[in-house]
Amino acid sequence: MVEVSTSTLAQAAAYGSRAATTLTAGLAARGVAPAQALGASEAQIAPHVAGSPFLQDGRFGNLEPPMPVEGSPAGALGDMLRRPGRPAHPIIVTTPDFAHQARDLAVTWLGHATSLVEIDGSRVLTDPVFSRRCSPSQLVGPGRMHPAPCSIAELPKLDVVLISHDHYDHLDMSSVIELAATQPDAVFVAPIGVGAHLLSWGIPASRIRQTDWHGSVEVAAAGGPLTFTATPARHFSGRGLSRNLTQWASWAIVGREHRVFFSGDTGFTEGFADVGAKLGPFHLTIIAIGAYDVLWPDIHINPEEAVQVHRMLSAELGSDAALLPIHWGTFNLARHDWGDPIARVLRGAASESVTVLTPQPGGDVDLVTRTGSGTVQPDWWERSA
Repeated sequence: MVEVSTSTLAQAAAYGSRAATTLTAGLAARGVAPAQALGASEAQIAPHVAGSPFLQDGRFGNLEPPMPVEGSPAGALGDMLRRPGRPAHPIIVTTPDFAHQARDLAVTWLGHATSLVEIDGSRVLTDPVFSRRCSPSQLVGPGRMHPAPCSIAELPKLDVVLISHDHYDHLDMSSVIELAATQPDAVFVAPIGVGAHLLSWGIPASRIRQTDWHGSVEVAAAGGPLTFTATPARHFSGRGLSRNLTQWASWAIVGREHRVFFSGDTGFTEGFADVGAKLGPFHLTIIAIGAYDVLWPDIHINPEEAVQVHRMLSAELGSDAALLPIHWGTFNLARHDWGDPIARVLRGAASESVTVLTPQPGGDVDLVTRTGSGTVQPDWWERSA
C-alpha cells in the first residue's frame, strides 16, 4: 500500500481542471448558464458557513488523516473506459404505489441515493436525483442505467427533502426546482453551505434548514416532530473547480418511535460507533455500498464496511434492524462490476446476521410488517447482472 504522492494529486487536479473547463465551455455553447448549473459562488456560500469550527482556511475537511491507497489513477481510468459497471441485462424497475397513508416505518428505493422514507406517519425524500444524468448538463456526464421508477409529479406529499452534500449525483438542480414547485409544504434540510445552492435556484429561505456536524434541526411533520442531526461523514464537496466550500454529512432521523440513519456518501470511520451510541440504535440504516475503489477509501465505503457501519449503528437491535443498500446500480461511477456491491454486502451480512433489504428500484419494504409491494424476488438483481 502506498500514500498518494503530491505529484499524483497535482496531475489529478490538473486533469479535473481541464475537464471542468471543457464542460463549462460546452455548456455555454449549448446555451446553458454554467453559473446556474454549478450552483452558488464562493462569496454566496461564505455567509452560510462562517463560524463553523470545522473550517480550516476557508475549507472543510475530514476528521481523520487520509487513508493509504493502492494502484494508480491512470490504471483506473483505463479500467473505467472498458465500462465494467454496466449490467448484462435490463434492470428490473417497479412503479411504486404511494396511494397509502404514510406508514410507521417503511422505505421505497428510487435508485442511487434517492429513497422515500416513511417514519412515524411522515415522509422524507433523500438526495433527490430524477434527471437522466448526474451532471450540470443533460448532454454529458454519467447517465442512468435504468429509468427513474416514478416522476416527481407522481410522488406523494412530502414533509422533508433531505440532502447529504452538493455533488451532482446527490443534489440535482432540476429535481430540486421541480420538487419546490410541486411540494409547496416540504422543507429542505441540508448541511451548512448547501442552502446557498438552493437559494441560488430560487428556493425561499423560509423553506431551508441548515446545520453543521452535531447540530440538529426539528421539523413539524405530518406525523409529528422529526429531528434531523447532521453526523460527520468522510467525504468531500464541490460542484465546480473549488472543493470543500460546503459541508457534507450523514443524517440521523428521529421520530416519535423510530430512528433512521442515512449515510449519504462516506468513507469508513470508527466515528459511526459514537453516532450509534449517542443517537441510536437505528431501526433502519440506509447506507451507500457502491462506487468503491482501493484508490478512494476516503470517499466511499465498500460493501463489507457498510455491514460494519450498520452494526455500529444498530447492534443493540440485532436482526430486528435492517440495512437498505443504496448508491449502486443506477449510475456507472466506478470500475467494479454492476452486481458486485449487492452480492458482497449480502455475503458480509449473512456472516454477521444482519438483515438486508433488497428491493429493486421502485420497490418498497414495510419494516413493521416485513412485506413489500415491489420486490419480485430476493435475487432479482442476479437477473440483470
